[in-house]
Amino acid sequence: MTVLTVAALIAVATMCALSALLAWRVARRVRRIAARCRRSAVGLQTRLLLPGPRRDAATLRRRLAEEVRSTRQTFASPDSRVFQADAASVLADIMTAAFALDAVLASIEQFPDPAQQRDALTTVTPQVVQLIDTSYSARRTMLRTIAADHHRQLNALSDSVAHQAAALARYENASRELTI
Repeated sequence: MTVLTVAALIAVATMCALSALLAWRVARRVRRIAARCRRSAVGLQTRLLLPGPRRDAATLRRRLAEEVRSTRQTFASPDSRVFQADAASVLADIMTAAFALDAVLASIEQFPDPAQQRDALTTVTPQVVQLIDTSYSARRTMLRTIAADHHRQLNALSDSVAHQAAALARYENASRELTI
């Protein structure tokens, strides 16, 4: 093979890699935009419902979905740990409870009688609110844990730098005193 052929192969491989990277980024952005549009459509659909228990159930479902999405994003970070608990298991528990409550809310939306919907919502609403509060508390605890870890690391770094500065000062003073 000639040098020109090797250079052409390298150029083609580089172009293929860059094209794949660009396609992946475009696809990821399209998925994010589509998800945002779906969330906006659900919010708009909820607002267009007539006031009443069906709208209340749809609003609760939307709030629950937003909280679970936020929790999933927060717990996906590499620093995600709630004190010493496993963030993945906490997230799995939240997702399981949210899925069950969302299914109940979806079935309540389908009740034909508004009185039945209202009765069912009085039972389920406190549970949904409690799960949303618990999820928020878990996210806040994780963020406070991360902040405490960073504070501890910064203090250790500051102490280390101060120790090194003191050692340098002793070294500089000792070199002046040690004359023969």
